[in-house]
Amino acid sequence: MSPVNQASETQTERRRPLGALACVATGFEVVARNPELILPPVLLDLFLWLGPRLSVSPLLTDVRDLMTELMSTGAILPDSRENYVLVMQLLEELGEGFNLFSSLNPGPLLGVPALMPAHLSAMTPVGQQPAVVVSSFFVVMLAIAVLGALGLGLNAVFLWLVGRRVIAETEAPVPGPRTVWAVWRRFLQFGVLLYVLFFGASLAGSFVASLLGLISILLAVLVMAGLLSVVVFIGVHLMFTIPGMVQLRRGLFQAMKESLLLTRADFLNVVVLLGLVLVISRGLNFVWMLPEPDSWAALVGVGGHAFVSTALTAALFVFYQERLRYLEAMKQIFAAKASETPAPSVLGK
Repeated sequence: MSPVNQASETQTERRRPLGALACVATGFEVVARNPELILPPVLLDLFLWLGPRLSVSPLLTDVRDLMTELMSTGAILPDSRENYVLVMQLLEELGEGFNLFSSLNPGPLLGVPALMPAHLSAMTPVGQQPAVVVSSFFVVMLAIAVLGALGLGLNAVFLWLVGRRVIAETEAPVPGPRTVWAVWRRFLQFGVLLYVLFFGASLAGSFVASLLGLISILLAVLVMAGLLSVVVFIGVHLMFTIPGMVQLRRGLFQAMKESLLLTRADFLNVVVLLGLVLVISRGLNFVWMLPEPDSWAALVGVGGHAFVSTALTAALFVFYQERLRYLEAMKQIFAAKASETPAPSVLGK
């Protein structure tokens, strides 16, 4: 083989990975060729829309009564009356339309995409949803834990399907997900870790902000804003943990470490991808939510949201696979640095 041909093959092997926009386009192509991938989010939305509603209205009523009592006794300052009215309105809306079954979607990337929880309405085209009322705080917390675990299982099925189809369509040289049970187990570990970190950071931040609030409200707000920025920063750097667990069968902590390395290696494109995902998803969600939930026209929103959300999830997987070479290069660099031994100093001898 001539040197020219060898150089050509080397350039082909070392092609630049797809950009963020191209990965998004590829994600839409994958779902367009495999429309069955949207079934999990469609079925979940149909259940949350037309199925029974798990209501916590008695607990929210107790909170409203407590706030009303505090208002009447003067415990709430007059300057806070506007906030008081807004909170009371929010509690009323939650009492009328909140569905505890929405805990089947524990969070972004951890749950099957769902549109209906954002409506906060108990009305459907066939009348009002039948409600199962929960009045115990302990039962509510138990239900959130159980439903969250089931939601992670549903997401394991969803991402198992998406991961396999992305590999088949892109012909990427990655092992792909093992079994749904293995993916679910990893998700449970990741979900527990995230919630422990989140609640720990929330409690610590609230405590510090409360102490600083005694000195200066502005200082407390700045501390909370800084804490939120740190949470967002960490979230961005861990966004490829799930593709690592699904597509490369990594353990939790290895997938987290590799997500940090990959984000560090191509941070600009990661930010561009995240911006595209937010703009597309949030912008189109406004369109999907235009039909009222008491109209069958909401089916259009359910289907559109499922298609777009699944395509963006596939785009995240494509983006991750395209940058595995960066990840291997970063791992080699860190391994080389770790194996380096400093030369013995001869100064002073």
